[in-house]
Amino acid sequence: MPARAEAALCPESAERPDHEYAFVAGLYVAALVVPALVIALSRVFADAAVLYIGFLVAVTGVTAVAGWVISKIPGFAVRLGQHDTVWVLVALPFGWFGGVFGAEEVHIDLPAVAVPLAVFATAGGMLLGVILVAMSRTRHADAILERATEFAEWEARWPRRWRRVAGGVMIFAFTVSTVGFLAVFGFGLEWGWRLYYALFIAIPLMNLLNPRTFRVTDAGLVVEHPLQRQVRPWSAFSNYELTADALVIRPAAWWRPAHRCGREDIEDVGAVVGAVDEWLPRGR
Repeated sequence: MPARAEAALCPESAERPDHEYAFVAGLYVAALVVPALVIALSRVFADAAVLYIGFLVAVTGVTAVAGWVISKIPGFAVRLGQHDTVWVLVALPFGWFGGVFGAEEVHIDLPAVAVPLAVFATAGGMLLGVILVAMSRTRHADAILERATEFAEWEARWPRRWRRVAGGVMIFAFTVSTVGFLAVFGFGLEWGWRLYYALFIAIPLMNLLNPRTFRVTDAGLVVEHPLQRQVRPWSAFSNYELTADALVIRPAAWWRPAHRCGREDIEDVGAVVGAVDEWLPRGR
């Protein structure tokens, strides 16, 4: 990251996480930890009412303690949002899915409550992880952009053909997950839980259908989604290309997806291309 962007991280990056961030972080920790506590409790008490009360008490207690600890760590949110490894927060909850269903496949005896708790941990943890990633990246971007200069701004969706493909796959995945939900709760078919996880394919694809706001600044390219703001230095990009239907900004890393902006959404293509051209070479 250039020195210009690094400088913008001080002193804002030393601030402690706000209460909203600490609360979400505490809930995330609870989503990962509480199922294990309830499963342990079920070894002693089989009564559903006791387990439910234990679940509520555990969620409240773990959220409060974890949130309080995180709120005391200076710069936690900004530093977390600075690194790509923050996406580990989204992947970690799937350990519950693999662990519980893997145990069933090898015939390890688990309490009946383990499966719904695994679904809670995976679905709740993934959702809270996505929110936590968005909040961390937004706070990191705000710290950098505090002293940045803006040169151009535009709003654009992905090109039309990309949106059509994403929309079709998303509808199919939502349909499959709905069938799984009905199979479990309507007919008591346990294999429905596996179909329910198609939801985790549908949710990320919704991002392709929403417009994004782009900003060209001296600190880097800012990409703002409805719930997230992110800034990357220009060194993280290799070039840009203007095609018949899109402005494509390509990352330097081969594994990162390019930013594709539908030309039909950009009001002044010439001004936008001119601003980007000041920072990136034009591709072939």
